[in-house]
Amino acid sequence: MFAVPLWQRLQLGWEEADDADTDADHVVRALGLTEPTRVLDVPCGTGRIASRLRTLGHEVVGIDATDRFVESARDAGVPVIRADMRTQIVRAGTFEAAVCLWGSFGYFDEEDNGMQARALIDAVRPGGRCLIDTLVADTLLPRFVADAAWSVGDIDVTESRRYDPKTKRIETTWSFASGNEHATQVTSVRLYTLDELTDLLAARGCTTFQAFDGELEPFGEASERLWLVATKG
Repeated sequence: MFAVPLWQRLQLGWEEADDADTDADHVVRALGLTEPTRVLDVPCGTGRIASRLRTLGHEVVGIDATDRFVESARDAGVPVIRADMRTQIVRAGTFEAAVCLWGSFGYFDEEDNGMQARALIDAVRPGGRCLIDTLVADTLLPRFVADAAWSVGDIDVTESRRYDPKTKRIETTWSFASGNEHATQVTSVRLYTLDELTDLLAARGCTTFQAFDGELEPFGEASERLWLVATKG
């Protein structure tokens, strides 16, 4: 999906449509970053959060596999490694915190999702924290909407979604339009429950968990998103 030029333009234009300063502040608060800290952002995308964390004094390194995003993040002053987020590309225990933001977890099969989790957790030292921001079955399925339409700048987006209870995946057909440009892409994302996600992280070395919503209130049945903070044992 991230190779589609219109999707890349959408991501690059997100700065004007979203409050990245607030998002960065939420990351700081969720992880308890009270002093300058080494943070891994994977995937870092365009560097919209990583660059703000660096402005706040944190030493942030990004990982991303999309050339256009890597270039944008580097232009924003973020050191970025071009790599697959399932790869243990950094030395184990190098960071005090690691983040995986904006629904970037679950795109692979079960084994590779485990590899992604392992790479994230291995990057932090014992006692360090990992933050995963995602949607979960607990709160998404009760109010599941099959179709959606929205815009960012001059790009119109429509989504057609289907949940497969056998595979526990959401299959989405995305359509992008901007003037005479049109593109379609299909994605498949594993939708975990909160318990499934904590079990997955616990099996890879995390011992304590805090579950928030996107506003850092306690996660509950009315929450739209899950911000799960896991501490490495």
